[in-house]
Amino acid sequence: MTDRKVVMISSTACDLPEHREQVRLACERAGFEPREMMEHLTALDTDAVDISLRMVDDADVYIGIFAYRYGYVPDGYDISITEMEYNRAVERDKPRLIFFIHEDHPITGKDVETGAGATKLEALKARIGKQRVAAYFKSPQDLRGHVVEALTALGKELAAADTDKASLSAAAKLHRRTAIPAPPTPYVAHPYTLSQVRALVGRQAELNWLTDWVTNPASPVFGARIFCCVAIGGMGKSALTWKWFQQIAPQEMHPLAGRLWWSFYESDASFENFLMRALAYVSGQSEEEVKALPRPDQEAQLLSILDEQPFLCVLDGLERILQAYHRMDASYLTDDDYDVQAANYVVGAMGLPASAAQSFVGQHRLRQTTDPRAGTFLQKLTQIKTSRVLVSTRLYPTEIQLPTGHPRPGCFAYFLRGLHDDDALGLWRALGVSGSRAELMPIFRSVESHPLLVQALASEVANYRKAPGDFSQWRTDHPQFDPTTLPLVQSRTHILAHALEGLTHDVRDVLRTLVGFRMPVSYDTLDALLVEEDKIYPVSDHRGSNSQVIDFERVASCPIFMVKIENSEKSNT
Repeated sequence: MTDRKVVMISSTACDLPEHREQVRLACERAGFEPREMMEHLTALDTDAVDISLRMVDDADVYIGIFAYRYGYVPDGYDISITEMEYNRAVERDKPRLIFFIHEDHPITGKDVETGAGATKLEALKARIGKQRVAAYFKSPQDLRGHVVEALTALGKELAAADTDKASLSAAAKLHRRTAIPAPPTPYVAHPYTLSQVRALVGRQAELNWLTDWVTNPASPVFGARIFCCVAIGGMGKSALTWKWFQQIAPQEMHPLAGRLWWSFYESDASFENFLMRALAYVSGQSEEEVKALPRPDQEAQLLSILDEQPFLCVLDGLERILQAYHRMDASYLTDDDYDVQAANYVVGAMGLPASAAQSFVGQHRLRQTTDPRAGTFLQKLTQIKTSRVLVSTRLYPTEIQLPTGHPRPGCFAYFLRGLHDDDALGLWRALGVSGSRAELMPIFRSVESHPLLVQALASEVANYRKAPGDFSQWRTDHPQFDPTTLPLVQSRTHILAHALEGLTHDVRDVLRTLVGFRMPVSYDTLDALLVEEDKIYPVSDHRGSNSQVIDFERVASCPIFMVKIENSEKSNT
């Protein structure tokens, strides 16, 4: 295997065969490895576009040769493969060497394209000329000389950059100056507190997809750098990613330089803080040193290390930095309505029905990042070669989606749906509630086996004073309960209404207060807000028997508590 830098040579085919051969020789002379051009593929080559763009992705350097032909435009596209390749090189921020044909270069009539192609070529060359300084060649041999000279100079720059990266990596390992743990010890910036209440039940198929993502080259997800798990609130996306991050990834990812868990649900979890702490973790620099760096340098260093070393980064609750949920009343938003408003569909995504592709109406501002720089950074994460990034979010970010509705190259979208029948029944049984499969399945399916709703109803039955855990008795005593006759949205409301019936006035006050906070709050904050001098709830805890506190243990056991916590996002209480 060669250690030489790879050059992607992009040009039209029928008019520049000798030129391409001279460029190939120039690459070898300058110590680079040339790659075959794809512009000669015919219309029968249905994968021509994907192959060409993948070659750009895999290359270290892009060389563009432009004469008087625009090039082949595949069926269903508006631009040529040549222009697509250039656009991809810009998108991936590849070093680009551009060469235009000189007006003194001998040509024949067949070498010149006319009509719409000529117009598009002129526009493309004008755009390229504004972005890059181009060299002009008068012959194939003249082009060879230009390429050798340009690659030789570029090679020195790339070698110096590689040396700087290696020095940074070595310094990080030898001189850590941060209290953040050193890799491979995982850095959990914000523990997933709900895992302390109940372990994940089921979701084996989804866990297997995540494992294939890092282990199975034959899997369609293997090539993605970003795995984006999308689901409405309460579907269990955070629990799923937490279980895989904690229990499975360390066993399956080899090698693994380190693991980082970051939750945007927390009050200090801005994107700026993520950059600083993530860089401190992977580089060993102190947070003060990292903070003193300009933001572009922070991004560049973090991307460089993630590109070189196999880290796993989890970004939980990414919707919190999107336009849709960056508001004070985010806890009260209805996911179903927002899916429609935000056009929350990804063509070809796993987990969505085939009809969802027809519902895509274009990029929507509600799914854009509040800080455009964060969106640009997400795009750059799709280009890293070694690390993996796992995202959980209620909305798929616009910045990693193409205008066609497909995921951006380097991304995989997985829409998490309700539980499978056996998993829903297993969750019900895990809560110690009775009931036959025949009577439970219609109820589960009426709410698409939404995990949190299944759990809420089971908790209500488990806490039924007359007959704890006896579903048959509970249903006999609640003859008005029948979600199976209602549409989906009403079915969900129907179950929540029954779960709320048994709550006391005090418990409802606590829940209303919790859901009003956009970000997590401390126990002391809730104590100050909720404790009244004339109300004392005895509870045995570390605060002492005389503490005047709300009995949060009692609140946490109420059937609707987990639903409310999910709606208000994570809580430290």
